[in-house]
Amino acid sequence: MGFSSEELEGILTEDIKDTLEKIKKNLAKRFRDNIKCLILYGSWAKGTAKQDSDIDLLAIFAKRDKETKKSANDIVNNIETERSITVLSTSLEDFQKEKIPLYTAVKKEGKVIYGNTDLSIHPEPPEIKYSEFFKESREFESRKIKIAEELLEKDMGYGITDFCFVASKHAIQAALAMKGEGYSSKVAVLLPLARKHLGKEIAEVFRKLFELYTKSEYGMESLTEEEARLALEHAKKILGVYNQ
Repeated sequence: MGFSSEELEGILTEDIKDTLEKIKKNLAKRFRDNIKCLILYGSWAKGTAKQDSDIDLLAIFAKRDKETKKSANDIVNNIETERSITVLSTSLEDFQKEKIPLYTAVKKEGKVIYGNTDLSIHPEPPEIKYSEFFKESREFESRKIKIAEELLEKDMGYGITDFCFVASKHAIQAALAMKGEGYSSKVAVLLPLARKHLGKEIAEVFRKLFELYTKSEYGMESLTEEEARLALEHAKKILGVYNQ
């Protein structure tokens, strides 16, 4: 079932409401009957947002192509606000079939702010409805590890841990999704889930990789070659979850 606008009254700040109204108005004007639903998800929908939290939206279209995606992004990017706004777009068919785990999460936690759609969970088991997503994820994240290997071979340390960490996080998200577990991008959420469903070893390696990533991204010193090589080894172990 959907969510009424009254449910958002105690959650959204006035500036968020104004921003969402502008987005709804502009999307409806541009796409008319093609846009079926606009759903707010993430921290603002769940009531856990901080004052500077980003806005996450999913726009659902009867028919969605590259031009539709570009136009929707352009509309959102032209909204005057200092806040970061992300709008993802999908077709009604792909959303109903839950082609990717995010759509399942949006059905469970999102709040409809425009239009309407069926939010009932698709009955197919995760290994069936996410099969194409899982295959594409494995190929895409494996390419990131290949790039990290090439950077290491060229003694170009910058960026290695970024590629390794992002690929590893996405691999863990995909593996958890195939087991029917919740969608999250937060390491604090993923670590205990990984420990429970993917094993203590994977969770510990992911924790160590996150430490290297944090040091690389926010530390005062660059990682040593040994640390960069270790990050790559950790990532290769984690990507083994695609074969579990």
